[in-house]
Amino acid sequence: MTQVRLENVTKVFPIEDQVLASIKEFGRMLSRGAKELAGDKAEIKALDKVDLLIRHGETMSLIGPTACGKTTLLRVIAGLIAPPDEGVVYFDGQDVTKMPPRERNIGMVFQNYALYPHLTSLENLAFSFIVQQREEEIPERVRVTSQIMGLGFDKLLGRLPRTLSDGEKQRVAVARCIIREPRVFLFDEPLSNLDAKLRSQTRVEIKRLLRRFRITSVYATHDQSEALALADRLAVMNEGRIEQVGTHGEIYNWPVNVFVAGFVGTPAMNFFRGRVEEGGLRLADFSLPFLPHLKTRLQPGQEVILGVRPEHITICTEGLLRAQVEEVEPWVTERAQIIHVRLDGSTCVVRAGTEVPLRPGDFVSLRFDEERLHLFDAQTGERFR
Repeated sequence: MTQVRLENVTKVFPIEDQVLASIKEFGRMLSRGAKELAGDKAEIKALDKVDLLIRHGETMSLIGPTACGKTTLLRVIAGLIAPPDEGVVYFDGQDVTKMPPRERNIGMVFQNYALYPHLTSLENLAFSFIVQQREEEIPERVRVTSQIMGLGFDKLLGRLPRTLSDGEKQRVAVARCIIREPRVFLFDEPLSNLDAKLRSQTRVEIKRLLRRFRITSVYATHDQSEALALADRLAVMNEGRIEQVGTHGEIYNWPVNVFVAGFVGTPAMNFFRGRVEEGGLRLADFSLPFLPHLKTRLQPGQEVILGVRPEHITICTEGLLRAQVEEVEPWVTERAQIIHVRLDGSTCVVRAGTEVPLRPGDFVSLRFDEERLHLFDAQTGERFR
């Protein structure tokens, strides 16, 4: 098992002239300055002072919006792009920042599978051994890998990638990593091309393999349920930075800022802007008394953002807040319903049970769980602790 550590890693990509020209033209079309869109130096900072520790044998999942830097971070760990502009990558304390990919012993599964189209599945699995002139190892390694991959995998070995389904291609891609006995597994959105049923089945297979081998793994995905099912810990990324690292429970219950609070969780957290007044919070359309555990940390006139998750709002017969139902979404598998309501000028999402039938236009009373509310500084977005 290998420990992977990144210290102060920054990676900048220059914007090509023709791309920069397109950005500038786009800026003129939107009546916005090209400087705002492209930046002064005509470059993109894909990773910004990233510090991350992936422990021996754990699976770390990278989550975040599109273009937040997940894939770039994987490629820096694998050495598939030029070394970072700043910072160091360590494997078990060894500096591998400038080490070629072939010497890092990385197994990587890509979104598009990256199988050699003219080679059979068996030849894809054996390719690295042929290149290294270790052909004598191939039969035994293929036999063991086929057993690991489970029932029916041996029937895929003689087939070309074009004859395989997406799920079968993914199984071959994972097997190609396993057969090399890598120090580190890297997964880049490996299930995004699969349908929901196959994605669920393949996720179980990958989890079984990760648990069996306890190989240090980094798993990039935009699917939070996938990340939660597979990972020991999560790293939430945004604009090339790591905002927070922790278990799902830690991040869900104690988000460090507004971005993390709004990104993690489905449906997303509700936010209300307001300011501190004597004795409580004055929000856009309602007031709340002070939260006892935050009372000493807030000053009158301070601008804040109140966050509350949909499941921490209760629909009741009597409450401080009166709202009107706008839409109701049934969540049959969760035995719940997602209710969109309007509080005067504000909108709010509530997750409730199915025992109370509601329709658009109904009026309801709401009560917030005061122990589960979150307050953020409106200027910095940071959570009050």
